[in-house]
Amino acid sequence: MPDGNDIQVRMCEVKLGSGNDVLRAILGSCVGIGLLWRKRGLYAMAHCLLPEPPQAPAGEGAKYVTDAVPTLFSMMGLERARQDEVEAVIAGGACMVQHATPPRHGLIGEQNARMAQQLLAQTRIKLVHVDVGGESGRQLVIDCAQHQFVVKTIGRST
Repeated sequence: MPDGNDIQVRMCEVKLGSGNDVLRAILGSCVGIGLLWRKRGLYAMAHCLLPEPPQAPAGEGAKYVTDAVPTLFSMMGLERARQDEVEAVIAGGACMVQHATPPRHGLIGEQNARMAQQLLAQTRIKLVHVDVGGESGRQLVIDCAQHQFVVKTIGRST
């Protein structure tokens, strides 16, 4: 991969990529949100731990889905008028822990995925791929040079 970086997007991070960069995130119950602005050759990914903060908005970053979406827009310089030029992919949100009975507050992976989809539905961005839920982890990869993404399922070892 000449002239490019392999950019690992770790938990609670937001990263940008362009040129020959490759953005990657390994996701379990966390949700990954990838934005592809092919027209500008600009790509971004957030790796979100929780759907929303327990109180007022926390601010910038990707710990919470509710903060990650505006942070992605800000980092990309994406104005509402240009949102229709951008595509989104959401992956992750799996149930990685076996529960005897479902938690009272619900499954965090499901909440993460639902919040990401709700927030993107309020924009002009086209959601082109959703791969969430189940009991398997995923890897979300955005290859900036190829202008493509891929979601790979990571099987659970028995």
